[in-house]
Amino acid sequence: MNKLPLLALIISLSASAAPNSIIAIVNDHLITQDALALSGQDPVKNKLDAVNQQIDILLQMDKAEQLGVKPKAVAVNNMLKRVAKQNSLTLEQLQKRPEFGDIMASIQQKLSLNGLKELVTSKVKLVVSPAELDQALADNPSDTQTLETQIRIAQIAISSVDQTDSLLQSQDDLIKALLLDLSSQIQQGKTFAALARLHSQDESYKNGGESGWLVQERLPKDFIQVVQDLELQELSKPFKVGGGWRLIKVIEKRQIDMHLQSIKAALIRQKKNLYFRNWTKKLRKDAYIEIFNHKL
Repeated sequence: MNKLPLLALIISLSASAAPNSIIAIVNDHLITQDALALSGQDPVKNKLDAVNQQIDILLQMDKAEQLGVKPKAVAVNNMLKRVAKQNSLTLEQLQKRPEFGDIMASIQQKLSLNGLKELVTSKVKLVVSPAELDQALADNPSDTQTLETQIRIAQIAISSVDQTDSLLQSQDDLIKALLLDLSSQIQQGKTFAALARLHSQDESYKNGGESGWLVQERLPKDFIQVVQDLELQELSKPFKVGGGWRLIKVIEKRQIDMHLQSIKAALIRQKKNLYFRNWTKKLRKDAYIEIFNHKL
Protein backbone atom coordinates (compact mmCIF):
# COMPACT_ATOMS: atom_id res chain seq x y z
CA MET A 1 0.00 0.00 0.00
CA ASN A 2 1.28 3.48 -0.83
CA LYS A 3 2.35 5.51 2.16
CA LEU A 4 1.20 9.11 2.32
CA PRO A 5 3.68 11.00 4.53
CA LEU A 6 2.27 14.38 3.54
CA LEU A 7 -1.24 13.48 4.61
CA ALA A 8 -0.28 13.44 8.26
CA LEU A 9 0.95 17.00 7.85
CA ILE A 10 -1.88 18.39 5.78
CA ILE A 11 -4.90 16.91 7.56
CA SER A 12 -5.96 19.57 10.06
CA LEU A 13 -7.36 19.13 13.51
CA SER A 14 -10.98 18.02 13.45
CA ALA A 15 -13.67 19.59 15.61
CA SER A 16 -15.87 16.49 15.75
CA ALA A 17 -16.68 15.51 19.32
CA ALA A 18 -16.30 12.32 21.26
CA PRO A 19 -18.73 12.71 24.18
CA ASN A 20 -16.44 11.14 26.77
CA SER A 21 -13.38 13.29 26.04
CA ILE A 22 -14.53 16.89 25.61
CA ILE A 23 -11.68 19.14 26.72
CA ALA A 24 -12.88 22.55 25.49
CA ILE A 25 -15.93 24.44 24.24
CA VAL A 26 -15.65 27.32 21.76
CA ASN A 27 -19.01 28.99 21.07
CA ASP A 28 -20.96 26.13 19.41
CA HIS A 29 -17.90 23.94 18.81
CA LEU A 30 -16.59 21.08 20.91
CA ILE A 31 -12.93 20.15 21.04
CA THR A 32 -12.12 16.60 22.10
CA GLN A 33 -8.95 14.91 23.19
CA ASP A 34 -9.50 12.17 20.63
CA ALA A 35 -9.92 14.71 17.79
CA LEU A 36 -6.64 16.40 18.71
CA ALA A 37 -4.91 13.02 18.74
CA LEU A 38 -3.51 13.72 22.21
CA SER A 39 -2.17 10.93 24.36
CA GLY A 40 -1.87 10.68 28.11
CA GLN A 41 1.91 10.82 27.68
CA ASP A 42 1.92 14.34 26.24
CA PRO A 43 3.01 17.11 28.63
CA VAL A 44 0.15 19.34 29.80
CA LYS A 45 1.77 22.39 28.14
CA ASN A 46 1.79 20.63 24.75
CA LYS A 47 -1.86 19.68 25.17
CA LEU A 48 -2.81 23.22 26.13
CA ASP A 49 -0.91 24.62 23.13
CA ALA A 50 -2.77 22.23 20.82
CA VAL A 51 -6.13 23.23 22.33
CA ASN A 52 -5.38 26.94 21.98
CA GLN A 53 -4.26 26.44 18.38
CA GLN A 54 -7.53 24.70 17.59
CA ILE A 55 -9.50 27.44 19.33
CA ASP A 56 -7.84 30.03 17.08
CA ILE A 57 -8.59 27.91 14.00
CA LEU A 58 -12.26 27.56 14.89
CA LEU A 59 -12.67 31.27 15.59
CA GLN A 60 -10.92 32.18 12.35
CA MET A 61 -13.04 29.75 10.34
CA ASP A 62 -16.21 31.20 11.85
CA LYS A 63 -15.00 34.67 10.90
CA ALA A 64 -14.09 33.54 7.39
CA GLU A 65 -17.61 32.17 6.92
CA GLN A 66 -19.09 35.39 8.30
CA LEU A 67 -17.04 37.48 5.86
CA GLY A 68 -17.74 35.17 2.92
CA VAL A 69 -14.14 34.08 2.48
CA LYS A 70 -14.17 30.90 0.40
CA PRO A 71 -11.38 29.19 -1.53
CA LYS A 72 -11.71 29.19 -5.30
CA ALA A 73 -12.26 25.83 -6.94
CA VAL A 74 -9.13 26.22 -9.08
CA ALA A 75 -7.00 26.82 -5.95
CA VAL A 76 -8.42 23.72 -4.26
CA ASN A 77 -7.81 21.63 -7.37
CA ASN A 78 -4.23 22.88 -7.71
CA MET A 79 -3.45 21.96 -4.12
CA LEU A 80 -5.02 18.53 -4.56
CA LYS A 81 -2.74 17.97 -7.55
CA ARG A 82 0.28 18.98 -5.45
CA VAL A 83 -0.67 16.55 -2.68
CA ALA A 84 -1.14 13.78 -5.23
CA LYS A 85 2.19 14.52 -6.93
CA GLN A 86 4.12 14.68 -3.65
CA ASN A 87 2.75 11.26 -2.77
CA SER A 88 3.43 9.74 -6.22
CA LEU A 89 -0.26 9.44 -7.01
CA THR A 90 -2.50 10.66 -9.77
CA LEU A 91 -5.38 12.91 -8.79
CA GLU A 92 -7.78 10.08 -9.60
CA GLN A 93 -5.88 7.71 -7.28
CA LEU A 94 -5.88 10.30 -4.51
CA GLN A 95 -9.65 10.75 -4.85
CA LYS A 96 -10.10 7.02 -4.23
CA ARG A 97 -8.17 7.06 -0.97
CA PRO A 98 -10.28 6.67 2.18
CA GLU A 99 -8.58 9.80 3.56
CA PHE A 100 -9.70 11.96 0.63
CA GLY A 101 -12.61 13.58 2.48
CA ASP A 102 -10.29 14.67 5.29
CA ILE A 103 -7.72 15.90 2.79
CA MET A 104 -10.32 17.98 0.96
CA ALA A 105 -11.61 19.47 4.22
CA SER A 106 -8.06 20.29 5.29
CA ILE A 107 -7.22 22.00 2.00
CA GLN A 108 -10.42 24.06 2.08
CA GLN A 109 -9.67 25.06 5.65
CA LYS A 110 -6.06 25.99 4.87
CA LEU A 111 -7.05 28.12 1.88
CA SER A 112 -9.88 29.77 3.81
CA LEU A 113 -7.50 30.71 6.64
CA ASN A 114 -4.97 32.07 4.13
CA GLY A 115 -7.72 34.08 2.44
CA LEU A 116 -8.89 35.47 5.78
CA LYS A 117 -5.36 36.51 6.71
CA GLU A 118 -4.89 38.21 3.34
CA LEU A 119 -8.21 40.06 3.70
CA VAL A 120 -7.49 41.24 7.25
CA THR A 121 -3.90 42.35 6.64
CA SER A 122 -4.75 44.08 3.35
CA LYS A 123 -6.76 46.66 5.28
CA VAL A 124 -3.87 47.87 7.41
CA LYS A 125 -1.04 50.11 6.23
CA LEU A 126 2.25 48.61 7.39
CA VAL A 127 5.37 50.77 7.26
CA VAL A 128 9.01 49.80 7.72
CA SER A 129 10.93 52.52 9.55
CA PRO A 130 14.47 53.51 8.49
CA ALA A 131 15.76 52.24 11.85
CA GLU A 132 14.12 48.84 11.36
CA LEU A 133 15.51 48.60 7.85
CA ASP A 134 19.03 49.58 8.94
CA GLN A 135 18.99 46.97 11.70
CA ALA A 136 17.70 44.25 9.35
CA LEU A 137 20.39 45.10 6.80
CA ALA A 138 23.04 44.96 9.52
CA ASP A 139 21.73 41.54 10.61
CA ASN A 140 21.56 40.29 7.00
CA PRO A 141 24.45 41.84 5.05
CA SER A 142 25.02 41.13 1.38
CA ASP A 143 28.46 40.85 -0.22
CA THR A 144 27.19 41.98 -3.62
CA GLN A 145 24.72 44.59 -4.78
CA THR A 146 22.19 43.23 -7.25
CA LEU A 147 20.48 46.02 -9.15
CA GLU A 148 17.36 45.53 -11.23
CA THR A 149 16.08 48.04 -13.78
CA GLN A 150 12.36 48.67 -13.56
CA ILE A 151 10.26 50.86 -15.83
CA ARG A 152 6.72 52.13 -16.15
CA ILE A 153 5.42 52.59 -19.66
CA ALA A 154 2.35 53.88 -21.43
CA GLN A 155 1.33 51.99 -24.53
CA ILE A 156 -1.18 51.87 -27.31
CA ALA A 157 -1.39 48.23 -28.38
CA ILE A 158 -3.23 47.15 -31.52
CA SER A 159 -3.52 43.61 -32.85
CA SER A 160 -6.12 44.02 -35.59
CA VAL A 161 -8.09 46.69 -37.49
CA ASP A 162 -11.07 46.69 -39.81
CA GLN A 163 -9.81 45.79 -43.28
CA THR A 164 -13.09 46.30 -45.15
CA ASP A 165 -12.08 49.48 -46.97
CA SER A 166 -8.45 48.54 -47.51
CA LEU A 167 -8.42 45.10 -49.07
CA LEU A 168 -5.14 45.76 -50.87
CA GLN A 169 -3.22 46.50 -47.65
CA SER A 170 -2.04 43.98 -45.09
CA GLN A 171 -3.06 44.09 -41.45
CA ASP A 172 0.49 45.09 -40.49
CA ASP A 173 0.47 48.02 -42.91
CA LEU A 174 -2.93 49.21 -41.68
CA ILE A 175 -1.97 48.97 -38.01
CA LYS A 176 1.34 50.73 -38.58
CA ALA A 177 -0.41 53.51 -40.48
CA LEU A 178 -2.93 53.95 -37.66
CA LEU A 179 -0.21 54.13 -35.04
CA LEU A 180 1.75 56.67 -37.10
CA ASP A 181 -1.40 58.78 -37.31
CA LEU A 182 -1.89 58.52 -33.53
CA SER A 183 1.75 59.46 -33.00
CA SER A 184 1.21 62.55 -35.15
CA GLN A 185 -1.88 63.48 -33.15
CA ILE A 186 0.09 63.21 -29.90
CA GLN A 187 2.83 65.44 -31.25
CA GLN A 188 0.16 67.97 -32.20
CA GLY A 189 -1.21 68.11 -28.66
CA LYS A 190 -3.57 65.16 -28.18
CA THR A 191 -2.92 63.32 -24.91
CA PHE A 192 -1.47 59.83 -25.02
CA ALA A 193 -3.92 58.66 -22.34
CA ALA A 194 -6.99 59.81 -24.26
CA LEU A 195 -5.89 58.07 -27.45
CA ALA A 196 -4.95 54.91 -25.52
CA ARG A 197 -8.42 54.75 -23.98
CA LEU A 198 -9.96 55.16 -27.41
CA HIS A 199 -7.76 52.89 -29.54
CA SER A 200 -5.62 50.51 -27.45
CA GLN A 201 -6.66 46.85 -27.43
CA ASP A 202 -4.66 46.01 -24.31
CA GLU A 203 -6.31 45.91 -20.85
CA SER A 204 -4.15 48.87 -19.85
CA TYR A 205 -6.39 51.12 -21.97
CA LYS A 206 -8.56 51.51 -18.86
CA ASN A 207 -5.65 53.29 -17.19
CA GLY A 208 -4.75 55.44 -20.17
CA GLY A 209 -2.30 52.79 -21.38
CA GLU A 210 -0.12 53.05 -18.28
CA SER A 211 1.48 49.96 -16.75
CA GLY A 212 2.72 49.18 -13.27
CA TRP A 213 6.42 48.70 -12.63
CA LEU A 214 7.94 46.21 -15.08
CA VAL A 215 11.30 44.46 -14.85
CA GLN A 216 13.04 45.65 -17.99
CA GLU A 217 15.16 42.50 -18.41
CA ARG A 218 12.05 40.30 -18.37
CA LEU A 219 10.33 42.07 -21.25
CA PRO A 220 10.35 40.49 -24.74
CA LYS A 221 13.62 41.14 -26.60
CA ASP A 222 11.92 43.37 -29.18
CA PHE A 223 10.46 45.40 -26.34
CA ILE A 224 13.82 45.74 -24.57
CA GLN A 225 15.53 46.99 -27.74
CA VAL A 226 12.98 49.79 -28.02
CA VAL A 227 12.83 50.95 -24.38
CA GLN A 228 16.61 50.96 -24.01
CA ASP A 229 16.89 53.69 -26.65
CA LEU A 230 14.04 55.85 -25.35
CA GLU A 231 14.42 58.90 -23.15
CA LEU A 232 11.76 59.51 -20.52
CA GLN A 233 8.46 60.65 -22.12
CA GLU A 234 9.92 60.12 -25.60
CA LEU A 235 7.49 58.51 -28.04
CA SER A 236 8.66 55.37 -29.81
CA LYS A 237 8.11 54.54 -33.44
CA PRO A 238 5.45 51.86 -34.05
CA PHE A 239 7.00 48.43 -33.57
CA LYS A 240 5.80 44.87 -33.73
CA VAL A 241 6.13 42.47 -30.81
CA GLY A 242 4.39 39.12 -30.52
CA GLY A 243 1.09 39.20 -32.41
CA GLY A 244 0.57 42.94 -32.33
CA TRP A 245 1.98 46.41 -32.70
CA ARG A 246 2.89 48.96 -30.03
CA LEU A 247 3.38 52.67 -29.67
CA ILE A 248 4.98 53.35 -26.29
CA LYS A 249 6.70 55.88 -24.10
CA VAL A 250 8.69 55.33 -20.89
CA ILE A 251 7.08 57.21 -18.00
CA GLU A 252 9.50 56.34 -15.21
CA LYS A 253 12.67 54.33 -14.73
CA ARG A 254 14.41 53.22 -11.56
CA GLN A 255 17.18 50.97 -10.25
CA ILE A 256 16.13 48.63 -7.45
CA ASP A 257 18.50 46.97 -4.99
CA MET A 258 17.04 43.46 -4.86
CA HIS A 259 18.66 42.61 -1.51
CA LEU A 260 17.11 45.72 -0.02
CA GLN A 261 13.72 44.81 -1.51
CA SER A 262 14.00 41.30 -0.10
CA ILE A 263 14.73 42.65 3.38
CA LYS A 264 11.80 45.06 3.17
CA ALA A 265 9.47 42.28 2.06
CA ALA A 266 10.59 40.07 4.96
CA LEU A 267 9.94 42.87 7.45
CA ILE A 268 6.47 43.48 6.02
CA ARG A 269 5.69 39.75 6.30
CA GLN A 270 6.77 39.81 9.95
CA LYS A 271 4.54 42.81 10.62
CA LYS A 272 1.61 41.15 8.86
CA ASN A 273 2.05 37.99 10.92
CA LEU A 274 2.19 39.98 14.15
CA TYR A 275 -0.84 42.06 13.20
CA PHE A 276 -2.84 38.95 12.34
CA ARG A 277 -1.86 37.21 15.60
CA ASN A 278 -3.05 40.22 17.57
CA TRP A 279 -6.23 40.36 15.50
CA THR A 280 -6.90 36.69 16.25
CA LYS A 281 -6.45 37.35 19.98
CA LYS A 282 -9.21 39.96 19.78
CA LEU A 283 -11.60 37.31 18.41
CA ARG A 284 -11.32 35.54 21.75
CA LYS A 285 -12.73 38.54 23.62
CA ASP A 286 -16.13 38.13 21.94
CA ALA A 287 -16.17 34.32 22.12
CA TYR A 288 -17.34 31.86 24.73
CA ILE A 289 -14.34 29.70 25.56
CA GLU A 290 -14.07 27.10 28.28
CA ILE A 291 -11.11 24.77 28.65
CA PHE A 292 -11.37 21.78 31.01
CA ASN A 293 -7.81 21.81 32.31
CA HIS A 294 -8.36 18.81 34.57
CA LYS A 295 -8.81 16.64 31.46
CA LEU A 296 -5.47 17.64 29.94
